[in-house]
Amino acid sequence: MACTALALSSCRAKFKPDFEAVLSFADTGESVSEETLADELRERAKLLSLNARVDPGPAGDHRLGIRFEASDKDEALAQLDALCQFGQLSVRLVHDQSVYPTDAVRSDPSKLPADHEILTFTLLDGERTKTEDLVVETAEIVNSSHVESAEAEAGKAYLVHISLTIKGGQQMLAATNKMQKGRSRLAIIYDERIISAPVVVGVLGAEITLVGFSSIEEAQAVSASLNKPLSTQLLIESLMPLAR
Repeated sequence: MACTALALSSCRAKFKPDFEAVLSFADTGESVSEETLADELRERAKLLSLNARVDPGPAGDHRLGIRFEASDKDEALAQLDALCQFGQLSVRLVHDQSVYPTDAVRSDPSKLPADHEILTFTLLDGERTKTEDLVVETAEIVNSSHVESAEAEAGKAYLVHISLTIKGGQQMLAATNKMQKGRSRLAIIYDERIISAPVVVGVLGAEITLVGFSSIEEAQAVSASLNKPLSTQLLIESLMPLAR
């Protein structure tokens, strides 16, 4: 039935996908199903306001199909990247003498402090890229399981505000209370990459702010992935434009 003037609010624009992608995930032995991942991607698409249709493959196939709207291939890849981010957050302590052990370990790997690893922090400073090797504890202060909610903000900078659970806030408070203010640093790791390594100037609790995003879309993608994390990592097997 055609929509009348009195029922315009119930009309929806017809879904006309421009691209089709196939996503896959590894068989890790855990009970993660195609249906579960499809539901998680649908929820994340809603948070990102993406018009997409997700279809799980046959049980045991470890694949999903997704059709979505995008103006070109670059936008399509950006949308897939936002949808497929694993969304794993890890906050750890940086060794207070990180520069010294990093230099020492280069000549003698046995000098790496126990329960630490070297991670590279890459920072975009204007048009220049700076890299820094940090000696970081392998033990976590908090991780994704302690995230209560996340929200992106656009202003003079692009930010993601994270609210931790009560337990997460208590653990952050206890850890930063012992740190040397103005000297000690935290490594904030997202999907196995340091995205921030701030110097701690005061005791922190249940609120964390992530900085350094290049666009509001990037901040929104991180926010969405923390609010709706995936059960396992997804890989993009193929991406094809659809005939119109």
